[in-house]
Amino acid sequence: MVFVVLITVWRKPGMSMEAFYDHYENVHMPLIRDLAGDKIPISHNRLYVTRTGPELKERMVQPSECGDGIDYDAVAELVFENEEHNLAYWKVLYRPEAEGRLTEDEYKFMDRSKLRIVAMHSKDLMIRNDFFPGKDSTEKYPFLPHGKFA
Repeated sequence: MVFVVLITVWRKPGMSMEAFYDHYENVHMPLIRDLAGDKIPISHNRLYVTRTGPELKERMVQPSECGDGIDYDAVAELVFENEEHNLAYWKVLYRPEAEGRLTEDEYKFMDRSKLRIVAMHSKDLMIRNDFFPGKDSTEKYPFLPHGKFA
């Protein structure tokens, strides 16, 4: 069973979302790859909160809940082979000779005082390559809100 870690990240006060994204992707992630070496997670997915455009709420199934109360700027999902792989990753990132580099970089683009990390012990991934909205029956996909996507 894989071991999943979710991290919510806030940008440094006064930093634009564009600068935050650029630093995270083009400075921080290469640094993590360099420091982690063979302990790198199976995947490290970063999702950035979209706050612009009135059209966002129009695209959502439940627009009244779209982003309300969300104050973080990104969520990172790290997937590891198991808990041991997770522990080995954090140990190598924060070893004495590496910690200074990582922490120093984090202060350049994120508000570390708000950083939150939570471990998840299970991950079930659902991928439907055969699903075509509006063409499949309610019997085949009873869990979907039919009519919303047609």
